[in-house]
Amino acid sequence: MPVEEITQYLQTNRRSCKKALHMQLAIHCAPFLKGIKESAVVSLPRDQAVEFSVLAARTGLSWYFLLHEDGKDMVFIYRKKELERFLQKEDVSAFLKNRGYLQSGKIQPFSICRILSELSRRVEAYYRTKENFPHEIGVLLGYPTEDVEGFIANEGRDCLCTGYWKVYQNEQRAKQIFAAFDEAREVTVREVLEGKELLQLCTSI
Repeated sequence: MPVEEITQYLQTNRRSCKKALHMQLAIHCAPFLKGIKESAVVSLPRDQAVEFSVLAARTGLSWYFLLHEDGKDMVFIYRKKELERFLQKEDVSAFLKNRGYLQSGKIQPFSICRILSELSRRVEAYYRTKENFPHEIGVLLGYPTEDVEGFIANEGRDCLCTGYWKVYQNEQRAKQIFAAFDEAREVTVREVLEGKELLQLCTSI
């Protein structure tokens, strides 16, 4: 990423909530914005979270506030149909059932909010106690179930490689995905530097 340009952009626009928000989204959510992932999560200052809600309402994106803490909001952003389809995958629904998110093991159209409500409860509990972080959030963000299971089983140790997540199986596939994510971020950051806003960022590469 063009770090110096990003720094200059943020300094020049330090009083603009909207511009700061767009750069945060470009840095943390680019693969999602470009349609490579079904979902993303980002922590935003309260004013940026409010601005995001206004802008996202015009895009067709869905979002859920997982946590309100210390003047910041943790926002889970997703495309409803794509996430529903992803959650229907056998390994994903089985994983979520095993982690206590599903009774039947099947995703119904109304279940996403139920799943996110339970995730929010677990995230809030972690921030209160600093115990039992809900690592299953990785699966909801599209990470391979085998890597999330490997992370949990090994307590984050002994991975094959580290990128956007810790990899425990199929290292080559993961590296290809990481490269695609990097490209998406480079493109999206450049678009923000050029003045594009959220609706314009939500396009394929």
